[in-house]
Amino acid sequence: MLGRWVGWLLLLGLALAVGPGQRLPEFSLLDPKGNLVTPATMKKPAVIVFWASWCPVCRAEFPGLHRVAEETKVPFYVISREPKDTREVVLEYMKAYPRFLPLLASEKDKPHEVANRFKVVGQPWTFVVDAEGKVVALFAGRAGREALLDALLLAGVELP
Repeated sequence: MLGRWVGWLLLLGLALAVGPGQRLPEFSLLDPKGNLVTPATMKKPAVIVFWASWCPVCRAEFPGLHRVAEETKVPFYVISREPKDTREVVLEYMKAYPRFLPLLASEKDKPHEVANRFKVVGQPWTFVVDAEGKVVALFAGRAGREALLDALLLAGVELP
């Protein structure tokens, strides 16, 4: 019975989340060097991954995502949706994933607030964005390698 409720919640979350064809919601977060990153300033096409440091699915998925980031050279912006993930926690976690660009709190936004704007209800949630800043694909939970590569093709990425 619990599994059925989880399935329905996941479907509801997908129905409410920012989806294919929609522009990215506005946000203002900082990269580790203190540079402001917004939908207008981020390099695109891109991948945005919402995660949490305690998430076992994120831990299992990140090595594969990181390999795709290395192979394609597409920027992967990672945003923790866990309010307790401090700057120090995020930066320490990301040492294992140098191709990922963690986005951190700014004076204007906090990462978990940005997750709410995307209507993310779990983690990991992965959004693939084209050069115009429109979402071309959304993955709730694990994003398989082949599906992610297909989404990057839809976003206009020339794969190696």
